[in-house]
Amino acid sequence: MTLRQIFRVLVASSLLAIVPSGTASATCTGLNCSCSVSADPLDFGIYNPLGGSHADAVGNVSVTCGALVLGANISYEVALGAGGNGTGFNRSMSNGSDLLDYNLYTDSSRALIWGDGTGGTDTVTHAYLLSLIFSTTDDFPIYGRIPSGQNVETGSYSDTIVVTVIF
Repeated sequence: MTLRQIFRVLVASSLLAIVPSGTASATCTGLNCSCSVSADPLDFGIYNPLGGSHADAVGNVSVTCGALVLGANISYEVALGAGGNGTGFNRSMSNGSDLLDYNLYTDSSRALIWGDGTGGTDTVTHAYLLSLIFSTTDDFPIYGRIPSGQNVETGSYSDTIVVTVIF
């Protein structure tokens, strides 16, 4: 029997940080298992449009799963939403009506855009055999980039990303 449950946590993305607005959890009743998700800040620092280099940052998504059944197969997929101003393949932070392009990636070379698996984006999948009855936490880095050369107004830019875990 495959049990798929989806839960979401909102993550605020800004020029200064990605900060979770909360955590969410779901329970797999058939296996007496549960998973939860949280996110750490993603700090881009100060973006200089005249600097000539990208603004890069690294954040983290943590997924914690456990079961009361020893030897349970735990597998899940982590997807990121497009944000409030984007399509997933192209994301933008906003400051009022001003937009600053950025994106989130699954790899440190920033080649694979982390999205929902559609439109040229990737998701992160993970599976393991639960060898202990205790929960296991897996960390997945989020690699962010604001491309250089964007002529934007001074201010604080932000976006909201939804993290979805399917298990």
